[in-house]
Amino acid sequence: MRQAFFLPALTLLLAACANSGSQKDASTTVDIAGGAYRVTQLTAGTFTVTTVSGKESINGNTPGRQALRSAVEKTSGCKVTDSDYSQQGLQFDAQVDCGSRLKN
Repeated sequence: MRQAFFLPALTLLLAACANSGSQKDASTTVDIAGGAYRVTQLTAGTFTVTTVSGKESINGNTPGRQALRSAVEKTSGCKVTDSDYSQQGLQFDAQVDCGSRLKN
């Protein structure tokens, strides 16, 4: 009787873990000013941009803040409301408002 309960419960738990992991790894590679960048959704309202390798600084370098904001808006379909650089300039974070969808 106990096994009949635990097996389905364990199966549901494993399925939930598998689904949540795949959503966190969702990213899109985009071309910004001739360079390859990765745009990743962290939460419903937060996106991050890094170089594809994740090792080069993007703070203060080409392509610049406006180009990074535009890439997030194009990828997300949402309006960027706030943004900043973090992790020693290796990452650009953007908060978005999806209630005000862009009309592209």
